[in-house]
Amino acid sequence: MFAFKVACLCLSVAVVFGENNQQNSNDRSASIFQSCISETKLSGDALKGFRSMSIPKTQAEKCMMGCLMRKVNVINNGKFSVEEATKVAQKYYGTNETMMKKAKDLIDVCAKKAQSTTEECALAGIVTTCIVEEAQKAGLTGGPGSRSKRTVSPKFRHSIV
Repeated sequence: MFAFKVACLCLSVAVVFGENNQQNSNDRSASIFQSCISETKLSGDALKGFRSMSIPKTQAEKCMMGCLMRKVNVINNGKFSVEEATKVAQKYYGTNETMMKKAKDLIDVCAKKAQSTTEECALAGIVTTCIVEEAQKAGLTGGPGSRSKRTVSPKFRHSIV
């Protein structure tokens, strides 16, 4: 099983879930997701594949992931934002120095791999794949997408599943 089952989907929406007002963050997350569905015109089998919460394989799934990442500034101006990704990691691992170090190392590795393109869909595919692979190598658990204390709210999970 992947260390980050939802991979960048949760990386993207984790920024939203970190807000203090849970109802507003649920509404905002659902709004972002729906906005990206409309923008990318993801539907049918492509939407079903994306909802399986695995690494996006198709161009449509990569574009959906790219949209989500852009909406929360993890992708900004065609670049993977180390700063925004670190903020997300900080929300999950901030008090655990060992896990935070692993997360920062993972982010740095993925940022280097992400330099190969500025096209949003391709960038999202590269970053997602990198995060999953590097998280497995590093043994990162308990963060975005894992079944730990922090889970996606039932309302949001229902809206994407």
